[in-house]
Amino acid sequence: MSSRSSFSDCKASRVLLRLVGALIFLCVVISFYLGNYYYHLHHQTYMSTTEHFYRKEDKSNKKRKYTNTSKRDKSQTIPIHERDVFESIIKRVEWTEEQCSSVPDDHRQTLTTSLTNATDLPPLPEGGVGLALKRWMRENEQQPCEAANVDGCPTCYLPPPTSCDVTTFTIVIMAHTTGRLKKFIDPLVGMIEGWPGLTEMIIVWNSPRTTLTAVSKEKERIYATKLLAWDEDPSHPLRIFFSLEEGLTNNLLNRYHPLLRPKNQAVMYFDDDGPFFSKEAMVDVGLELWRRNSNVQVGAWPRNIRYLSSRMKEVGKKGLKESIDIVAKDVQGDSDISYPSFTPFCRNITQDHVEYNRDSFPDFNAHILLPSGSFLHRNFLCFIWHPAFEELREWIAHHKTMPDDMMVSMLVSHLSGKAPRTFPREISTTANDHSADNSAERGINTQVLDQSRRRLGLWNMKGWFDMRVEAINSLLGYFGSMHYGSVGWCAGTIYSQDHDENQSECIPATPTLNMIPWLNEGIGSNHCPPRDATHDI
Repeated sequence: MSSRSSFSDCKASRVLLRLVGALIFLCVVISFYLGNYYYHLHHQTYMSTTEHFYRKEDKSNKKRKYTNTSKRDKSQTIPIHERDVFESIIKRVEWTEEQCSSVPDDHRQTLTTSLTNATDLPPLPEGGVGLALKRWMRENEQQPCEAANVDGCPTCYLPPPTSCDVTTFTIVIMAHTTGRLKKFIDPLVGMIEGWPGLTEMIIVWNSPRTTLTAVSKEKERIYATKLLAWDEDPSHPLRIFFSLEEGLTNNLLNRYHPLLRPKNQAVMYFDDDGPFFSKEAMVDVGLELWRRNSNVQVGAWPRNIRYLSSRMKEVGKKGLKESIDIVAKDVQGDSDISYPSFTPFCRNITQDHVEYNRDSFPDFNAHILLPSGSFLHRNFLCFIWHPAFEELREWIAHHKTMPDDMMVSMLVSHLSGKAPRTFPREISTTANDHSADNSAERGINTQVLDQSRRRLGLWNMKGWFDMRVEAINSLLGYFGSMHYGSVGWCAGTIYSQDHDENQSECIPATPTLNMIPWLNEGIGSNHCPPRDATHDI
């Protein structure tokens, strides 16, 4: 009896062991699949794996050769991988640290003014973008989706230097209140009817859907009903992206989110209260400039910062001159030419700080583009919401001025290794109409400033300007350097006027189409094949 009992116990033990082993194996399998699921779930919030944004990585090339993003091999057909781009930024931060450390003692702490805190938000760490990228690359040396050989591994790629084959574009407008529906819906009607190449409009709605479906004021309800009807009409180019329903918060950066999935490579931005520039400025001139410079930000409302230290002024002036010479020589975007180095910003060593210029919209030497009237290649959306830049986005969201315009301009320039390009926001339709030739009349109304800030009511905030100064200094310290400044549309032409050795300007401020060089067999015209459209005075 005891032997039979022992045999039964042994048999039961074996069965139990097999069950335990099976459970352990099952747990391992479940953990593996859950890991992959949560990895993709995490990445879904910032990028799409559709063909619109990302190209599948070549698995045969496990070891990538890092390339300088400011130099591009003409024979290269594969876009520059995010890890190559990040390496380039890290090297620039390290180079900046070396430059700052080598500043002579008699050039340190020479400024007579100091930067004061305008908010209680601590500044971003100096050179922090390099640390953030190193940390992300170390923690993601082999991405889980790559290890599992999953198709469509979500990865960012730089856009090409030119996009001559692009003839269509998407307009993105962000809004959150029905009080401004009329301001952008009326202009949109004219754009839909008269802007060639406009095939998609995305309204990024940063409020609950009910703010559109349950409107109390009659005039606003009429426009809300029209907007919703457009969205529901599958034949209409407009669609609404409800940010909150996509798991996002009310954030200015939502207009740059990859979940928008614009179907066109060229993305044109406007604020919901404008200004809305003409078809001649945006399509005939701006889009054509972007097609020839699709790996940088292109825009019509530029801002610049003022360097205070003589060292930064000298370096910035040299870089801008070199950049103007490159454009004037009609160098194409895919050439092997080296673009100027960025200007080091040595906050801790030399106590560097800068001023934010709110008084003009310069053609040359602009550092920031306001959103209205700007273009971006859709590939940049992936980078703007990349996990490696989470610290940067969090700081922007918590700063009182929410300086998304500063962040986007600085980030895109560091990704591309180049400065933005600018074009005139007003185009004269008659040969004798140059009402804004006088520099005192330029810029429409300089009090209509920073449209995205006005939209949120931030412009009226007490101490707003000081907070903007704080923001640009914090961001500049985080990246460690600033690009060499924009080159105006008139560079290398008879319309470029030098006021002194430090300032250039395009005169007239409102040119006719036949003055724009890339439209009329001038500088940049041969970078893309000519279009069928002709440009008359």
